[in-house]
Amino acid sequence: MKSYLRLFALLCSTLLLSSCFELLEDIKLNSDGSGTIKTTLNLSKSSTKVASLMKLKSINGIEIPSKQTIQSKAEEVALLLKATKGISQVQYQLDFNNYIATVSCHFTSMSALNSFSKTLATHFKSTLSANNSYDYNAKTGIFKRTYIHPDAFKKTYAKIAEADRKYFDDAYYTQIIRFDKTIKSQQHPTAKISSTKKSSLLQLKITDLANAKATLSNTITLNNN
Repeated sequence: MKSYLRLFALLCSTLLLSSCFELLEDIKLNSDGSGTIKTTLNLSKSSTKVASLMKLKSINGIEIPSKQTIQSKAEEVALLLKATKGISQVQYQLDFNNYIATVSCHFTSMSALNSFSKTLATHFKSTLSANNSYDYNAKTGIFKRTYIHPDAFKKTYAKIAEADRKYFDDAYYTQIIRFDKTIKSQQHPTAKISSTKKSSLLQLKITDLANAKATLSNTITLNNN
């Protein structure tokens, strides 16, 4: 995460790139606790500048991966996920025209979903999986996401120059969770329930997450219908 934040700050200051990017997590949860997850990193609003950056080999000593390297790493991740217990139907897409990357899979349980996060965290040498977990009780209809803000995240963000932090103002994390049953209630103060009451939308600014001003933790209670 430190390297990504540093590289992004260099991107902004060097290319005068407004950091319009979104990390989207879309979960479909079945009543038995199985489901699908699709994670998308969308840099399309900055695609022109990103394309220019991709032509370089490095910025201030930080190596910029080639398309071939990115493709190779994506294949490595896909193979690791396919070997993860409870994970199947692994797919990934890399759109180098719009700079959108996606990875998706089916999970058999919350344990498998947590293993999905752990596999990715281990591969990218991140501690995020230790700070984030999912739980679902089919009998009570209660879905929980527990999130503990990583101290390293805030410390890394604090090291970015004040003038460069503004480039993160338009960066967002979005999570959509879809259910078979209707939602009775949820605890997150800013998450929204859809008109059908079968999905929850949470959108947070990356800067608020970095400064621990926002949390991903939430408890959603479903109706028994």
